[in-house]
Amino acid sequence: MFLSRLTLVLGTALLAHQAYAMDELLPQKNDDGWRSFANIDLWEASDFMPSRKIEGDWSGDFSPKEGQNVSLRRYRAELGLSYKEWRLNLEARQEGMLKASASTLAFVKAYKQSGLPQQAVSYQLGAQMESWSGFGLRAGRWFSLGGEYQPRFFASVVYYMKPQYRSAQATGAASYVDNQHYSFSATELDVNSRYQYLFQQFEPEAKGYSSGMAMDWQINPAWRMQYQLEDAFNRLAWQNLPELQQSLSSAVVRYDNKGYLNYQPLLQGVNRQRTRSVSVPQTHTARLAYQSQQWEFAAQVRHFYGVNLPTLSVANDSAYGRFEASFDTRYKSVGIGWSNQFVGVHLQTDNPNLSSAKVLGVGAQVHYKF
Repeated sequence: MFLSRLTLVLGTALLAHQAYAMDELLPQKNDDGWRSFANIDLWEASDFMPSRKIEGDWSGDFSPKEGQNVSLRRYRAELGLSYKEWRLNLEARQEGMLKASASTLAFVKAYKQSGLPQQAVSYQLGAQMESWSGFGLRAGRWFSLGGEYQPRFFASVVYYMKPQYRSAQATGAASYVDNQHYSFSATELDVNSRYQYLFQQFEPEAKGYSSGMAMDWQINPAWRMQYQLEDAFNRLAWQNLPELQQSLSSAVVRYDNKGYLNYQPLLQGVNRQRTRSVSVPQTHTARLAYQSQQWEFAAQVRHFYGVNLPTLSVANDSAYGRFEASFDTRYKSVGIGWSNQFVGVHLQTDNPNLSSAKVLGVGAQVHYKF
């Protein structure tokens, strides 16, 4: 049933991560020899409700904004070594985006809570999601132009083994007049590398690569500019990628034995497997920082899946380590962090009650020179 599938799409699509500070994202040059490191950064944000509660009945913590609602996720973990200008690490990533209209979300909530609306209402339905994950080996190198206040550049490539991918689009309309009059029509296209349909002939096969670039420019003792371009050139290629395409319509209203609406839709569709190549969206991050003695003030903007994520931060270097606080103006979240020469941790949220937070980010870094 389309309604169940639309609910599932919204649930599984609430997959983004915004790193707490760009210093943690930029691969650091190690001038003293070998360095081992491990990083994990997990962040997700949603306009309308905590993604951890998407499988519930949406009775609480549901507050969509007018127009388009966006949810993002970016998870990343790294484990590797660096030597002078060189860097080599294992990398695991998961990224995704969901966009849905307020009308679509209201429609899904009405379905999840059972029963028909108490008054006549019409819904315009539209939801889109894209997500992917990969595990691979990345190699990169720093390049310097010479002088102390000259920019340095970093370039890297990564090969992904058996990446996973999902892309879904759902559009339609629904109208309720009263308990006896209802109409519904919708179309859906779902491309899912994990999907298994009846009589599927072949197993999906995939491989992929991506590249990244970064610049780190200490302009003078006070000012520092950084820029990072992720997935500058990338390609994920599949053979036998499953694809589901279907259309549904209904004008029948009944209830099942659990009290849920049973629309008895007319369904037409096709399952197939295709050869397909995908390029995931680039991520741009720019950061400008001003240093005054032990204090640093910075402004950062990340462009991720078409969404701009501005962040303001302040940091203090003390004998007890580096303390940092930040504010994300897009999702109105606050971040705090601490680090020293060996470890670092950070937390970001928009609500002290983490179970009700629409934004939640955690991260940890460990590095050791030898």
